[in-house]
Amino acid sequence: MQNTPQTTANKSFAIDPFRLLRKVYDTVEQVTGPAIEKLITTDRFARLNGKVMEAILRTQRVTRENVTSTLHLMNFPAREDIVRLGELVLQLEEKIDKLGDRIEALEQRNGKLTGG
Repeated sequence: MQNTPQTTANKSFAIDPFRLLRKVYDTVEQVTGPAIEKLITTDRFARLNGKVMEAILRTQRVTRENVTSTLHLMNFPAREDIVRLGELVLQLEEKIDKLGDRIEALEQRNGKLTGG
């Protein structure tokens, strides 16, 4: 084995893509940052942003209603149906607990009367 000194031809001169990307990001942010900040603090931007949010909420509502209708047409329960069923189950559990308590109280009373 021969020990040969490393030459520049053997070295890798790879560019770090993350460092380059960070440099580009910082440059773009410095140039556009003040203009964007000035833009987003205007009343016009706030009104436009409000309209966009209203459109998004309207779209979500219509989509939810359409999905519910489609599920019902296919005879599947929708989210609201499952929530209502869960509430009914909880009410039934509460009634069963109350009945259990009443039965227990009656048994204790009956045991006292019979001398048990």
